Amino acid sequence: MNQTDVYLFMTGGNAVKIFLDLRCILPGMSGVGISARLLTEALLTHTGNHEFAAVFLRGNVPDSFAAAPNFEAVETDADYEHHPAGELWLNTSLLTLVRQSGADLLHGPAFLIPWRKTPFRKIVTIQDLIAFRLPATYPLKFRKYLQWMTRLSARSADRIIVPSENTRRDLVDTCGIDPAKIDVVPYYAHSRFKPLSEQQQGKRRSALGLPAKYLLCVAALERRKNHLTLIEAFEILKTRTDLPHKLILVGQPGYNSRKILRKISSSRFAKDIIHFPHKSQAELCDLYACAELFIFPSFYEGFGLPILEAMASGTPVIAADTSCLPEVVGEAGILVQPDSAPVLAEALMSLLRDSERLQSLREKGLKRAAQFSPERTASLTISAYEKALSVGHQKKRE
Repeated sequence: MNQTDVYLFMTGGNAVKIFLDLRCILPGMSGVGISARLLTEALLTHTGNHEFAAVFLRGNVPDSFAAAPNFEAVETDADYEHHPAGELWLNTSLLTLVRQSGADLLHGPAFLIPWRKTPFRKIVTIQDLIAFRLPATYPLKFRKYLQWMTRLSARSADRIIVPSENTRRDLVDTCGIDPAKIDVVPYYAHSRFKPLSEQQQGKRRSALGLPAKYLLCVAALERRKNHLTLIEAFEILKTRTDLPHKLILVGQPGYNSRKILRKISSSRFAKDIIHFPHKSQAELCDLYACAELFIFPSFYEGFGLPILEAMASGTPVIAADTSCLPEVVGEAGILVQPDSAPVLAEALMSLLRDSERLQSLREKGLKRAAQFSPERTASLTISAYEKALSVGHQKKRE
């Protein structure tokens, strides 16, 4: 790649092609898959004439991607969760696919890239350092695998993308990565998340059989997400007040979820706690928009996308004051310590009794969510690509 190629890339020319490993985009996907899809949608919509190619697990190419004029899709049966066959494919067949596509750069949005030397540049997105910061929240073998692959990918990449400053600091601290090699690229709430009028809310509640007033938490049922503290806080709220609110939990049971499920079923307010393991995207949008309050007391996140989805839906937010969550919330929500049910309960009671403050947080949340846009995500990602390609060009000159 010569100096003119780099210039054309930086100024929106058509000289560079990016290859994305999008095998994490699957039905029912959570965190990593949703983030990868948001990234790709932003790139395809807001990056001018750049060309993109990507590999998907067979049958999982989104129609909107396939229809994009600057995008080509390749399908494979090589599931990245099959070990060690997945790692072998990553370092052999994937390299062939990238070379055949004519791409200048490979981006792995799900912490995986080949660790072999390649003629093209490599960028990896590392979403979080949960395996390092909260190791007990993963089974031992999977935790060791995540730690090993995260280190390998970080050291093999020309540049690293993370979704928050907190994740950047964690990556530097845990893996000894040069901070100058890391770019922070936040995500955004999809445009489907938006406020509903009171009349629309009434219709959607009726159609979905939702209670008139409820608190919402959207998170997999895992220890890290801190449902136990949330349920205890809700029990305090119901004991001390006559507020009619229900608590709706949306999330699939995860690792060691039995204790959380028992807590839900054995609660003296079990009739007021509703658990939905899964909801469609349309139903989830309605759940956000019709909630009186969104609660996200997680102990650790790489970004905390549900907070933005709630804010974009016009729903006030209470979140934990941990990891990256203050970065996302800013001044637009309430932050509380995550390990105290009485503190969380007091915040809930205070806010639910203050209609003016609730309205203020709705307005602040909408403004805050608008600061996280697909244009911004695409621009910052392209900037990271430019840096990686410039490094490659400089190495060739030397």
